Amino acid sequence: MTRDDLRVRQQQVLAALLRGDVPEGFDARSADLTVRVLRTKRRSETVAAVPSLRDVDDLAGRFDAWAATTPRRGCVHDDVVDFLASDDGPLPEPLASIRSVELVYRRRRHVGRDRRPGGRRWVLGWGRRAWHVGPRSAPVADPTRDG
Repeated sequence: MTRDDLRVRQQQVLAALLRGDVPEGFDARSADLTVRVLRTKRRSETVAAVPSLRDVDDLAGRFDAWAATTPRRGCVHDDVVDFLASDDGPLPEPLASIRSVELVYRRRRHVGRDRRPGGRRWVLGWGRRAWHVGPRSAPVADPTRDG
């Protein structure tokens, strides 16, 4: 088996495991355990990146169901935003605002509401453009400067 053949086989095995399938030549029990470990690792990485995900009801079930059908396309932050945009369940703030704005950016909605502190804006999407309408955030005073 050449290195290229081995690389292709490893990609096939990993893709099958991430889908929840048992790769050819693998024990079903071992494959199931590996699937659970890989999904738990992926979910743990997202929670480490965005700790407010801990407040999401039934995160394990919702995230694992999403991850079973969605291959990772980039970094862990992409996973967080993709999960929020795909999930229909209730979310606490600021996650609900992030989802609302992201759905406008992805052109799945025309109107979103950003309720995060300092933001509180409407996001309007039309075609390929998005406008943020509302008060601008007040600049934070720099305590190291006089005046």
